[in-house]
Amino acid sequence: AKPEQTNSKEGNMARPEEKAQNMLNKWVKMREDEAKISTNPTLKGRRPYLASLCEKCFEAEKWRKQIIREIGNGIRDIQNPGLGVHAIRDLNDKINKLLREKRHWNKRILELGGPDYQSIERTSASRETEGYDTIGLKGSSGYQYFGEAKKLPGVKVRFVY
Repeated sequence: AKPEQTNSKEGNMARPEEKAQNMLNKWVKMREDEAKISTNPTLKGRRPYLASLCEKCFEAEKWRKQIIREIGNGIRDIQNPGLGVHAIRDLNDKINKLLREKRHWNKRILELGGPDYQSIERTSASRETEGYDTIGLKGSSGYQYFGEAKKLPGVKVRFVY
């Protein structure tokens, strides 16, 4: 009697599922490890409200990168002309709040001995004056308008070119 042969399709079917499950397990472990690294146990993996609460430079860099991703997502979303006026204003306010928060993290990273991102960003911004889709108001303490927010009623009137 010959040993029973398994169908080759059935033997290969579980392999992609195993790979997917393995990747998910690695991702979950990575997230758990990141949460354990945090020096402030009360935060439990969330970004501190104040940058001064962060005591490690690599953690501050991680939170700064998270803010940059959120800013990028906001700038992407605000390009949609289908959003309502209120949604555009709220999103523009959120982006400006995140930019202000990023400046606080840049300062904290410098205090912890990391690179001076403010000066790096200033020099790269002066080199790349074109290509950035924002306009700011003169004397508005750095408030900027992104995407569709520049077309809002009452905003164009305020600009000084």
